Amino acid sequence: MKKVVFFLLAALIILAGIEYFLYTNLTRFIRPGHSEEKVDPKSMLLSSNDINFRSEDGVDLHGWLIQGKPGSPAIIIAHKYDSNRSAMLLTLEGLITALNKHGYYIFLFDFRGHGESGGKSALGYKEFEDVGAAVKALSKYTQISHRFGVLGVGMGAIASAKAFNSVEEVKCVLLDSIYDNVPAKYADDIIQEWPILSFSRPVMAIAVGFNIKQILRIPSTDLNLPVQMPRLYPRAVVFIEKDPLSDRVRALYEAAREPKELLILNDTAAGELIGPDRENYNTEVEQKIRKYLPISNNERTLDIPK
Repeated sequence: MKKVVFFLLAALIILAGIEYFLYTNLTRFIRPGHSEEKVDPKSMLLSSNDINFRSEDGVDLHGWLIQGKPGSPAIIIAHKYDSNRSAMLLTLEGLITALNKHGYYIFLFDFRGHGESGGKSALGYKEFEDVGAAVKALSKYTQISHRFGVLGVGMGAIASAKAFNSVEEVKCVLLDSIYDNVPAKYADDIIQEWPILSFSRPVMAIAVGFNIKQILRIPSTDLNLPVQMPRLYPRAVVFIEKDPLSDRVRALYEAAREPKELLILNDTAAGELIGPDRENYNTEVEQKIRKYLPISNNERTLDIPK
């Protein structure tokens, strides 16, 4: 009897230790820290304004609006987890500059819990409110054509996919390196930091999901993206991915309705994106944006199927 009690007590202590370890790690993910913003548009000689706005659930957000040609559309850039608008400006400098020369307005902002914005990260579960608030903020500017495109990377891709069920002004959504299983992603991040735990990956993902629900106070960790994808119609949806394409992302692509495209590149904005890979990315993504969101509303480059 004593051995059984001892065994149960030891098991409880181990489980409590694992739970504490997971909770502290996930708390760290939800509060990634406000990383330093090293550059801004003006340091790159781009005319811009600081735009402060608020999400529907009351989080203070900060963005930069790079000025374009009056009457032109705007591209909203939504960064990945543990990044910020400054990092996106550096990574996508060539793309941003090229689009801006054609007349596009460019809006970069910090998600909640990142950069200069308030609140704490919700790992992709609430960030769609930030993207929606960005569209509303830009809609107040009469010099901008009320036609928007959104380029979301990683967590920003999740937020962009979930934000637009009925926003008519958004004409195209570019999803760079989207993922639909948040617990599995952060379980992998923990295991990458602690390789000794690699044997526990399936159980770890379940435990991470349980903790995410408790910390974020959400009913489910299911993003429901396969159901969301068809709802993006009639917007054009462009998936930007590295080879090899995962089965889960292919399923999301199949779930989306036409018009849609799958762009397979050597690297994406979620990765290093240096040298020729960066140049290729900038060229390919610029072409897709100009195809689905032409600078002039009179340019009809896309026939939306009924």
